[in-house]
Amino acid sequence: MKHQIANRLEYILDQEKMFDPQRICQILEKELSPIIRNYLEIESQIKVRYKKYDSKNMFFVEFVADRIKPVGYIPY
Repeated sequence: MKHQIANRLEYILDQEKMFDPQRICQILEKELSPIIRNYLEIESQIKVRYKKYDSKNMFFVEFVADRIKPVGYIPY
């Protein structure tokens, strides 16, 4: 089963005639934000940057976190 974000990116990268890296970065920021906020307490906006390196598409996700929320911790 493909995830919604994978379907969107696949459509944008493969189907659209005009490739717009800024649009993909905006979609990633919107889609990743709730996932990141589930695990981290962030103090800055999530920023996704794009860079073309040879034939590869590289994406960088940037944000500052105040703390990591506990995951799977069961107190005694």
